[in-house]
Amino acid sequence: MDLFNNKRHLIWGFVGAVLACLIAIYVLPTQAAEEQDITAVIQSHPPITELNQGETALLPDSHLPLNQIADDAACRLCHQDTESVVEFPSGETISAQVDLTTLANSAHGTAADDPLECYSCHQPVNDYQQPHAPLTADTLREYELEQATNCETCHVQPHLTSHPGPEAENPVACTDCHGGHDVLTVEQWQAGEGTQVCADCHLAAEVPIVDTGKLTEIVQAGLFTPQPDNSYCLSCHSQEGLSFTFPNGDVLNLTIDEQALHDSVHGEANSWQPLACTDCHEIDSFPHEPVTVETLRDYNLQQYPLCGRCHEPKYDQTLDDVHGMAIAEGVEEAAVCTDCHGAHDTPIPNEPRERISYTCEQCHSTIFEEYASSVHGEALLSESNPDVPTCINCHEVHNITDPTTALFRIRSPQLCAECHADEELMAEYDISTDVFDTYVADFHGTTVTLFEHQDPNVETNKAVCYDCHGVHAIKSPDDPEAGIKANLLETCQQCHPDATTNFPDTWTSHFKPSLQNNPLVFLVNLFYQIVIPATVGFFGFMVATDIYRRIRLRLRG
Repeated sequence: MDLFNNKRHLIWGFVGAVLACLIAIYVLPTQAAEEQDITAVIQSHPPITELNQGETALLPDSHLPLNQIADDAACRLCHQDTESVVEFPSGETISAQVDLTTLANSAHGTAADDPLECYSCHQPVNDYQQPHAPLTADTLREYELEQATNCETCHVQPHLTSHPGPEAENPVACTDCHGGHDVLTVEQWQAGEGTQVCADCHLAAEVPIVDTGKLTEIVQAGLFTPQPDNSYCLSCHSQEGLSFTFPNGDVLNLTIDEQALHDSVHGEANSWQPLACTDCHEIDSFPHEPVTVETLRDYNLQQYPLCGRCHEPKYDQTLDDVHGMAIAEGVEEAAVCTDCHGAHDTPIPNEPRERISYTCEQCHSTIFEEYASSVHGEALLSESNPDVPTCINCHEVHNITDPTTALFRIRSPQLCAECHADEELMAEYDISTDVFDTYVADFHGTTVTLFEHQDPNVETNKAVCYDCHGVHAIKSPDDPEAGIKANLLETCQQCHPDATTNFPDTWTSHFKPSLQNNPLVFLVNLFYQIVIPATVGFFGFMVATDIYRRIRLRLRG
């Protein structure tokens, strides 16, 4: 029995010895190595104790241990739970603690597609040896600006910003808006999570800003864009209620209808390429340059020459037309490019065609009312007739001449002839081209034509078309309200004050004489058309036969 117990003790002793050897070989070295690794990290980066980190940072370089560069874990070991602060020579302090949960959830944290390590932003030269390298900034603000430059390591071309840059007296750095360890993602900015930071900063700086709700809309509209494209400008200018008040009280609406801009001739339909806001305004920063003019009209006159950059030939024409000359003489109310074509909502000017005359109505409302009641205006505005003249058919577009000159008066029949001498066009409306032909053939038309050929600038009192038919309020001759026939004597007396009742009867009107119209004149004309050729022919025959007889007699000797 004792022998059996002794053997059992020997066996268990042997097993225990083997286990002790295995533990000594595998477990203890591994544990010791782990303890040694942790100890090495702690020894190379000891926790910040009561020694102020600001004081540590001021130690000379010669006192810094040449330890290995810390990895991300080492940074977290020290900075995740510390009450230490960094003190600057100015007396300002900054906490050395970092909220690791906030860091992990930031745009640069572990949830990001390409998460950053601490040394991705903080240059790993001496910064992660403990004690850290001395700070070069004297103030907290200098330190913030220095650290913000690290953002440009990755963000070589950051989004546009309307804030003053590094060269400004009071620059705004990346970290002022985006933070350092709590950088929001693009989606969070789009959702409006970061706009309160903007509001707080502007409130502290006493710089006006829209409410955070509006600011979120601006961010969503394209405030963060790498290029100064339309979305950048429209991020602000598409907001409702934007305006600018001039010193004289005039108000300029700064809200741009984005859809109207895209639908304009300068928008998506532009055959060349859609224009950008900066093509005309050359402004890609905010705040904009201060407005120096006193009134809204002065501002419009200052801006409209921008149209000449692309539309130079037409712009040059306007400088010499009746509007451009008026502007040069100081008549500020005269029309300029944007008065007719608009600025941001420029439509195709002749689609629909009646838009042409409606454009002129903006300034010439009284004349437009006369035109609208005329035979031409009713056909255009009510029926969209493509054949009747609009304002520009008579007055031109960008080279509008003064209609009160002798030159315009002398050449006015040719304006009417463009339609009324066109046989194909007049046939569609059962209007005879004799109207124009008979005018040119009678005393009035012949005299006016002679004046035009001799000197078009010479005054003439001979009647032209609009003396009888009116200028803008032209009615149909058969319209009883027109009174052309009923008031014919009064019309004649404008030039012939001594005309009596039978004076108009001597005019054959615009009809060529026929058996239906002026038969007596027709018969007399017919008589002369027969008698004169017959008489000339008879005497010609007599002369010819006499010559023949004389030649024969001379040949006979």
